[in-house]
Amino acid sequence: MATQNLLSNIKVEKAKCPSGKRYKWLSDGNGLLLRVESTGSKTWVARLFSKDVNNGKETKRGIGAYPEISLKEARVIRDDYKKLWAKGVDPSIEKKKAKHIITDLADLTFEKAYQMYLDNKVVPNLSDKTIKRTKEFYKNSLKTPLGRLPLADVNDEILLTVLEKVHSKAPSSAMKVKTLVNQIFIHMKEKRLFKGTNPTLELKGNSLITPPKVKHFSHLEEHRVGEFISALDRDRESGLITRTFLYVVMVTGLRTGSLANAQWKWLDSKTNTLHVPSMFMKGRQGFRCPLPKQAMIKLNALRTFLNSKSTDYIFEGNKGKPISDATARLCLQRLTGDKATVHGFRTLFNIVVSKMNKFEIEKIESQLTHAFTSTDIRKVYMGKEDYLEDRRKIVQAYADWCDQQ
Repeated sequence: MATQNLLSNIKVEKAKCPSGKRYKWLSDGNGLLLRVESTGSKTWVARLFSKDVNNGKETKRGIGAYPEISLKEARVIRDDYKKLWAKGVDPSIEKKKAKHIITDLADLTFEKAYQMYLDNKVVPNLSDKTIKRTKEFYKNSLKTPLGRLPLADVNDEILLTVLEKVHSKAPSSAMKVKTLVNQIFIHMKEKRLFKGTNPTLELKGNSLITPPKVKHFSHLEEHRVGEFISALDRDRESGLITRTFLYVVMVTGLRTGSLANAQWKWLDSKTNTLHVPSMFMKGRQGFRCPLPKQAMIKLNALRTFLNSKSTDYIFEGNKGKPISDATARLCLQRLTGDKATVHGFRTLFNIVVSKMNKFEIEKIESQLTHAFTSTDIRKVYMGKEDYLEDRRKIVQAYADWCDQQ
C-alpha cells in the first residue's frame, strides 16, 4: 500500500538545512526525496528498488532542481522513473538520450539545419571566400522559399520548384544550390537529428535541372607564351605587384587564391620555397611550393621596390587586401587580347611539362593538385613525403622553357 505524501508546497518552500550540516534529506514518501543543501539549493531525488536491478538494493536517481521542478511535477517524474526501473531501464540514461533528441520535428526548420551545418561543417574547414559564397547561395535561393519550413516538409517537389527557378537563370548555380541542400541533409543525418528522406536523392538525373556542359578555363596557348612574357616585361600600365603575381602564378601552377594570399613570412629565401598554410589550400593541407630561380629574382625585386612600405602580403591589392583575381585577369586579357584566365595557367603548365616526357605524371599532378598520392592507403605509407625536390626540378624546367620562348 502506497505511503501517504508527507510534503506540501509550503514545507518544501520553507525547508532549510540545519546549521553545521552540509545537507538534509526530506521524504515525501513513495520514494521521493528532497535534498536541501547548506547553500540553500534544493534537489529532487527518486529512490528506486527492483529485485531484478542492483540485487534489490536502493538506487538513487536525480530528478531535477526545485523550484524549476515543482512538488507536483517531481511526483509525476518519480512515478515515471519507477515504471522505467521496473522494466530494467535506467531513467538517467533515458534522460541523457532525450537531451540529444529533437522531440518536435516542427522545431527543426530548414534554416536551423542550415545554421548547424554552417557552424559545424563549413566555418571550421573552409576559406572565407567559400563561406561567403555558401551564405550567398542560401540567402539568394533558399532562405525565402525554404527557411521557415520544417526540415521534414522539404520534399523533392518543393525543392524541384526552387531549383528550376535558379536553373532558368544560372544552371551552374542551381547545381551548387542543390549540392548545398544535399550537404545540409547529410549533416543532419550524421548528427542523428533527422531520419527522413534526403530530397536531393529523388532529383538525381532529373532532366529539368540538368548540369551545364563543362567549360574548361581558357588558357594561354603554348606558342604565345614568349609573346606574353615580353608584353608583361614591357607593360607599365599595371603595377609591379600585378606583373610579378602573373609571372609567379604562371610558373608555379598554384591556384590563384593560394598565391594571392601569400605573405612575406611564408617565403623561405634560403630554399626558394613558399610555405602555404592549410587554410589557404583547397584541400586544407599545407603545401610547400618550390619557386624557380626566375620567380625568386622577380620576388626579390618586388621586395626591394616595396622596402619603404609596411606590408604583410606579397601581392597587396586595394585597402590592404590581397590582390584580386579580377585585377590579374584583366591585366592578362589586356596583354594577350583574348579571354584567357589566370586559372588557365595551370592547364598550360600541365600541357607543357607533360610533353617534356622527363617527369612522372604523379609528380606533375602533385604540383598541380597539391595531393601527393592517389589513394589514402599509399599516403599513410609515404609519411611526410611530398616530392618537393622532384617538384623543384619540374618548376625550374618549366620556367626555363618559358624563357626559351
